[in-house]
Amino acid sequence: MLTLLVLFSKFGLYLTALIGLGAALHSTAAIVISRRWFVILGLGLVIAVSLRLALLNAQLAGGLSAAFSPDTFSWIWTANRYQAMAYLAGGGLIAASSLVPLKYLKLPAAIFIAAGFGLGGHTQGLDMPGLAPWFASGHVLIAGFWIVAPFTLWPRASLDADLVHFRMERFSKIALWCVPILFVSGIWLALRLAGSGEAILSSSYGQLLLTKLLLATLALAIGAWNKLRITQLLKNDAPSGVASLKRSLGADILVFAGILLVIAAATTLTGPGAV
Repeated sequence: MLTLLVLFSKFGLYLTALIGLGAALHSTAAIVISRRWFVILGLGLVIAVSLRLALLNAQLAGGLSAAFSPDTFSWIWTANRYQAMAYLAGGGLIAASSLVPLKYLKLPAAIFIAAGFGLGGHTQGLDMPGLAPWFASGHVLIAGFWIVAPFTLWPRASLDADLVHFRMERFSKIALWCVPILFVSGIWLALRLAGSGEAILSSSYGQLLLTKLLLATLALAIGAWNKLRITQLLKNDAPSGVASLKRSLGADILVFAGILLVIAAATTLTGPGAV
């Protein structure tokens, strides 16, 4: 039961962190998102980090009743403090950026959150981390930009087709050069963490990383369909284009949820060196 809670707490942490930094990047890139969402996402990330630390404490102490035990929390904080502080700083900056005079805080917020992924996790557990934590942070920065797209590009009734088309074109121009970097860095990190191509195919940890790659490839195919087909539909037949875009983005949401669940499983139920 506790292991399951830890798994879903990590899923929630990844979800709030990636959507938060992605929303900050989309806003910075003029793919507009409502200011109230930055308060919700910032506070959501702070709650997710707090819940994650409490469950780690419970896991170390041996039960949920000890989730807030100060005797073991010092060990949890020492091991996770840099990552947690980066996440909390990013969440605070995202919430603060909802105020118009502080809107410039969005980009630093995204960088803090992405840095949090490099300051902890499996890349830090490598014998010689080298550039792996840096690659992890860069990988996450691009992943967040991609994962939040179904929400910022969703064709709501209040948006006309021209604005939806503009947002898609704006997103596509940026994604065209950054998504290939996402894939290259993801493959490099998988090989680095698993240890070899053979380990990716033979170990449970490697197979989860491979599953993540396959799901990301499916998301890439959906994105290509959006670019090549749906963008033209929005220009030539807006009602059909909007309906097709909703189906496509809905599929994206399911794929991205699957990716986050696979990553949460890889980092909770197994790890580098597992058979």
